[in-house]
Amino acid sequence: MGGVTVAPMDDTPAPPAKLPRGKHAPKRRPDERVLKQTGTDLNNGWLGRHGQLYLTDDRVLFVPTPLDTLMGARRREIPLDDIRAVERWPLSPGELPRGARRPRLFVDTVDVRYIFLPSDLDGWFDILQLVFYKRSRDNPGAGRPEFRRTGVENGLLETVQTLDAG
Repeated sequence: MGGVTVAPMDDTPAPPAKLPRGKHAPKRRPDERVLKQTGTDLNNGWLGRHGQLYLTDDRVLFVPTPLDTLMGARRREIPLDDIRAVERWPLSPGELPRGARRPRLFVDTVDVRYIFLPSDLDGWFDILQLVFYKRSRDNPGAGRPEFRRTGVENGLLETVQTLDAG
């Protein structure tokens, strides 16, 4: 797979998809740099929540639409340090999802599996992989989550790795 290192998939069971009860996550700070932003659905449980997904230098932030907020949806944040695995479902873009479901991006922490349905699923996967590569390069002691996807190479990550090596 070129210069890209992909962690092997293991048989560790995924954390539960039930979202924890609690207050809204903090709002986006004015000084917070947004690396990527798109519309998405957060599909944990029987009720899908629509909103915006943000990637910043420190966290992934989901902000529900005003209507979904009125219906009880909350802002959710996932600190980058808490992410243990990122998985594309189905694993390969060439696979058809079972049950006529849309492809999903699973973001696992120790306690929760967040299930996002962004329109730019592989773009999100690529940028998360790149951000964690950069974080581990800048801080060799920082952990990197397991990335699970097959049949696709992250050309941007390979370019950055090549430039770093050169």
